[in-house]
Amino acid sequence: MPKTHLTRKNLIAISLVFFFGVMILLSALAIDGGNPFFAKNNPIQSLIRGMFPLETEEGLIVNGVPIGSIQAYILIVLFVIYLVVCSAAILYEYRLAKYYDEKPNSKKWMITYLVTFLVCGALWIGISMVSQISDKPFPFYIKTSFIFLGESILSGAILYLILGSFILAVCTLVVNLRDIDKPFRFFDSQKEAMKEQEKKELEEAVAKAQGELAASFGEASAKGGVAGASGAAGSASGTAEGVEPSPLKDKVRVFPGLCTIDDEFLAPTLREEDTDIPLDAICTRFRSYLAAHEKLYFSPRVIREFVAALAASRLIILEGLSGTGKSSLARYFSEFVSEKSFFEAVQATWRDRTSLLGYYNDFSKTYNETEFLKRLYRATYEKEALNVMVLDEVNISRVEYYFADFLSVLEYPEDEWKIKIMQFPYDFDAPTHLEDGVLKIPANTYFIGTANKDESTFTITDKVYDRAITIDFDDRNEAFVPEGDSDPITLSYPRLRALYDAAEADQALNLNATDKKRFKALTDFVYDTFDLTFGNRILRQIERFVPVYVACGGTKEEALDFLFARKVVAKLEGRFEEGVKQGLSDLRSLIRKTYGEGAFAETGHVIDRLARKL
Repeated sequence: MPKTHLTRKNLIAISLVFFFGVMILLSALAIDGGNPFFAKNNPIQSLIRGMFPLETEEGLIVNGVPIGSIQAYILIVLFVIYLVVCSAAILYEYRLAKYYDEKPNSKKWMITYLVTFLVCGALWIGISMVSQISDKPFPFYIKTSFIFLGESILSGAILYLILGSFILAVCTLVVNLRDIDKPFRFFDSQKEAMKEQEKKELEEAVAKAQGELAASFGEASAKGGVAGASGAAGSASGTAEGVEPSPLKDKVRVFPGLCTIDDEFLAPTLREEDTDIPLDAICTRFRSYLAAHEKLYFSPRVIREFVAALAASRLIILEGLSGTGKSSLARYFSEFVSEKSFFEAVQATWRDRTSLLGYYNDFSKTYNETEFLKRLYRATYEKEALNVMVLDEVNISRVEYYFADFLSVLEYPEDEWKIKIMQFPYDFDAPTHLEDGVLKIPANTYFIGTANKDESTFTITDKVYDRAITIDFDDRNEAFVPEGDSDPITLSYPRLRALYDAAEADQALNLNATDKKRFKALTDFVYDTFDLTFGNRILRQIERFVPVYVACGGTKEEALDFLFARKVVAKLEGRFEEGVKQGLSDLRSLIRKTYGEGAFAETGHVIDRLARKL
């Protein structure tokens, strides 16, 4: 792999440019003739004056020779600096092209060299023009200074060629005298041929084993396709009109993290057997585990809501005041079932999917893999494990921006949970579970976001709330002494899924006709009074949540109360139009009449909070 630093050959080239600059300065002094270093009418001055006689003007030219003003010498010094800096910058870019395995003479890099040359030239001209300001006649003075520069460059080039030829001749003489008894070859043709053959064989072997990548990963191949996540240009053959092909790159270089995971799971992994306990016992034991091992105390209702929420949605939001145990509940649930959750702190700078999924760097020709992406990829192997991915402070940035792809994809059936990572060339040997640049979200994956309620966070939109199950953490729970077994269990995703399916299949746990009629009375009232309703998405969540919540030890009324408060009544937040307060009072009366005194306690709590703001 070539390095980015300058080589000895590059330093020699820069030294030659610097030597040329020194020759220009010496020639300027010789042409000037008005200094102690060179006498007047010296050979260089006579040669230049014979070729370029100057007009005379008092104060500018003495005997047809520029007096070598400080402005003229500043112009020449700036030109020498420009030569050295520009050549060094272009040589560094040349090395950079080799570092990234690209052709230094491609159109892309030739344009880069030209831009560098023009930028340096523009800086030199701008600074030079400022340096020429004086009390002398401006146009003529600038003209004379630039003519003086041109004469210095011409005479410097002549000196450079003469001295360079002399030095080269001396070096040639010394080298040949040292090797006078050795046979002379301009180059070893046999050795060069062997090198070319070895290089060709190596390229063919690599091409056969790995295939060629396109000039850029960001675009579809010549057969057609949409632009990938990187947005860089490319084609199936690795070439496009005017673009040089990229050299071979293997998947290990582009996706080092994902390929490491592939290697890790070459051999199948063995799992412990599941603990065969029902949902209500899981909830009771989990609550005791938190109290006994972590000193965290939650009500049975919160634990049931959390476990049932996993059945109703793949996105759960734990919302409330800071320090109420939201992050701990998500994290320790994984430990309780003998797994390890993934924890990612959301940053305020997150604006799009690349914050979670990474992006292809067209400059380095590698994919910037995030820990989030690698955890998702690992879960494609560990299909029996519960993959809990916690996004802490999910609303410190806008959820619908960076999580947009997941919000859409998770609405589809499980076999269509696919995220496009990037577009690959047709012959790229991709990581095992990144076929055609698409990553399938494993069915065992749950996304849990914690959300604080303060002025430093964004409001979570209805688009997110409708897709998620939101659990409120506003109340402080009292400590209690755990009873019964509080040890962790071994629970796989298939076992948990089977428990959920069994609960949904049990008609005794589902809403019957009477339950649906009573609940419909509430939803119809809210629609008629507040013009609020919900669609099929929330209906499906209710159908999944209620039986699982009952199987966890709760009641149907508690499950409906939770969903009604979070999915319907909470949407009245921020509405202050006339009639809302009276409507809330009437809703409370209807709940009391339909379900009895003391029913729908969580909905009553939300109604009280909204009424206090009106």
